[in-house]
Amino acid sequence: MKIIQKFALLSVLFSTLFFAFSISTFAQDHEGRHGKHHNHEQRLEKMKTELGLSDAQVEQIKALHEKKREQDKAERKANREKFKAEVDKILTPEQRKKAEALQAERKDPNNRAEKRVEKWKTELSLSDAQATKVKTALVTKMTKMQALREAAGDEKVDKTERKAIKTAFETELKSILSAEQFTKYEQLKAEKKAKHGKGKKGQPKRELKDTNPPMDR
Repeated sequence: MKIIQKFALLSVLFSTLFFAFSISTFAQDHEGRHGKHHNHEQRLEKMKTELGLSDAQVEQIKALHEKKREQDKAERKANREKFKAEVDKILTPEQRKKAEALQAERKDPNNRAEKRVEKWKTELSLSDAQATKVKTALVTKMTKMQALREAAGDEKVDKTERKAIKTAFETELKSILSAEQFTKYEQLKAEKKAKHGKGKKGQPKRELKDTNPPMDR
């Protein structure tokens, strides 16, 4: 009898721990800035099946996650604003004005495209006519990408939409460049991607936001 009671107790304990682990794992999957909605839905469906969750429980967990996500988003925004305010206190009025101007310049698709094209004129031997067409295509791509990022906010940019924008740009670029130029473009893009993907001593480099994005962005 004691053995049966111990076995029953262990079964209850295991079930409790499993439930706690499942809930914790589900919550952790949603905490990151770049959560994957599709995977989360799949995990919740799996939890529903394995734990026998009712529809009401599923909706409660979804609501709890959404509340946590919004709280995290608000906290990140508050931290960014606090950091900016602290930096502003350190800078002089002239420095703050210059920093704002530089930030606006770096975000401007026309300025970014101009710098990119100037570099490509040398690397890809673009003619003036090609440079003009490439710049127009770049401005279109960069404007769409910027709108996509701004719409996403703290969430991850939709990969399908981002890929569609890149594909459309490269299709247009291929029609502007010669076969040799486009091959060179792809070679340079691959080299830059490899360079950005490596840190010191061949270790993967931590992904950072910068003002000089890789060629395929």
